[in-house]
Amino acid sequence: MSRYPFLNILKNHAFPIVLTLAVLLVVSKAVVAGLGMHETFATKGNDNVMRLLTVRDWLAGQRWYDVAQYRLMPPEGVSLHWSRYVDAGIAAIVVPFSWFLPMTSAEMVAITLWPTLILILSLVLIGFGTLRIFGAMAACFAVLCAVLWPVTSSMHSSAGSLDHHNIQMLLMTLMSLALVWPSRPNFAGIICGVAAALSLAIGLEGFVFIVGIGFLNMVRTGMNANSDNRKFLVSFCVMLMMGSVLLWLGQTGPAARLELMCDQLGPPALTLVGVASVACFVLLIVSDYTQSVVVRLGAAALVVFVGLMLVSPFLSHCLAGPYAQIPPELQKLITSQIIEAKPLLVYVRTNTVAALVFCLPVVVALFVGAAVWFSHDKLESAEMKAHAALGLLIVLGFIGLPVMLVQMRAVVIPASVIPIVGGVVVARLVQSYLRSRSLNDGLIALLVATTVVSPTVVVQSLKPILPAREASSEAERGDCRSYASLLTLNEASPAIILNHVNFGPALIWATHHSVLSAPYHRSTEAFMNGIVPFQLDQGAFKSYVTETKATHLLLCRGLHYQSEYVRGLANGDEAEWLRRVPVSNEDQLLFEILR
Repeated sequence: MSRYPFLNILKNHAFPIVLTLAVLLVVSKAVVAGLGMHETFATKGNDNVMRLLTVRDWLAGQRWYDVAQYRLMPPEGVSLHWSRYVDAGIAAIVVPFSWFLPMTSAEMVAITLWPTLILILSLVLIGFGTLRIFGAMAACFAVLCAVLWPVTSSMHSSAGSLDHHNIQMLLMTLMSLALVWPSRPNFAGIICGVAAALSLAIGLEGFVFIVGIGFLNMVRTGMNANSDNRKFLVSFCVMLMMGSVLLWLGQTGPAARLELMCDQLGPPALTLVGVASVACFVLLIVSDYTQSVVVRLGAAALVVFVGLMLVSPFLSHCLAGPYAQIPPELQKLITSQIIEAKPLLVYVRTNTVAALVFCLPVVVALFVGAAVWFSHDKLESAEMKAHAALGLLIVLGFIGLPVMLVQMRAVVIPASVIPIVGGVVVARLVQSYLRSRSLNDGLIALLVATTVVSPTVVVQSLKPILPAREASSEAERGDCRSYASLLTLNEASPAIILNHVNFGPALIWATHHSVLSAPYHRSTEAFMNGIVPFQLDQGAFKSYVTETKATHLLLCRGLHYQSEYVRGLANGDEAEWLRRVPVSNEDQLLFEILR
């Protein structure tokens, strides 16, 4: 018997212990954050607040198919490209709690529970999926990466995170594991197809990833059309096509079903899914008649090419992206001022520390993983499937890198596989060290493990040598978006407020006022109202403001607006065409517009 039974317990039950501690950490953080959520929720980000507003409006009687915010740019409102399916999930928590709690408290419980449950489900999926394919040590490191890396934990899955990126990451992880699952190909294909269809219904952020899943699926089957690969491909294509159509019908009203929408699941995306599905079945048919990989894949590629040519008249307008209808000068403002819309290189220059924390695990896991994959020794037959699975996951991770160059928010694409890839890479480096006991192997394993599992530690140690960055010229003061501060605006009669772009959803949530600005691309005017006037000089600012529908102007005291004139107003200057409306919080500067 061992002299240290406790160490044996840790060794033999490492994975359940790590997973349990990770879940306890998530729950503890959620409890602490949830206790102060009502006061801090408005600072969690516009999409999180707006998501709660869409849930609230739906529960108050707004139609299922009507996903618009009517207190933004009233009276017409602004249509959102979001899915009611996410609203339904959040509402499923709000409603039961509202039976014995005030509605506002039920909402706070829901916005704490919803992302917490998604993160726990992600940890369980990553942990047990990695355990099944790659073993216990890799699973332990994968769980640690998922719970400690801000991209997979705090950025989109902490309490208050209601945007759909956390669900997208969960679904992409599910698709990844289904693609490489070593058994039950029919079931795995069904799961992968359903997850892909639901991902498309929730939002098109994962479209490139789904294309990658389909591409790898077809290449794998084209190179080896065995029974398992064929079963997976058929199940995936059928469920993706059927699921996409059913989910599209379920969330899109009859009047809008023929609209060629490029920012949500609609005819353009369904057309592409149809072309890909036809190509899959052509590949399978050709595989029955030839063993040539070139002919198989060439036939599928030809179907895709001809299909895209035939449907191009319906798709060409989508190639310009979601901001195509916005003037070029405003597009430039969005990519330079809206944090998540910044291209990777711009984000690195303006947010160096955060960019390194987000990107280091991606770069290290993928490139070190590729090196480990290519440098393998002769494998036993039992190891071949795990090795092939690692290669496919690394390719899926690399698919997200070009998209990150366009918008930093696309880090969620590689993030869906990085904990798994990183866990496998770290485990193999540690095992290599344990075999060799080489100092170099140990140092390499330690450095890679620290970078992948806890990049914040690495970046903080590098911070003294990183270039200092000035705060954004329009950095917000937190007290202007606290609930207590916003609530004082209700002392004024209901108004239509011209506001800075980042205050719109918070104002709608906390007050009875309507607003003229929020960062949603379906309304060019709403975007421009929140950015352009706050950069103008005195005459142009007055002209812009008085030509809007606004009855009131809201400024945050001390906020460093780009316009010198607006900064003066925010620091106490007066104007003859503005009358100060007193509210009990002095940081909120509310002006009635005198025309």
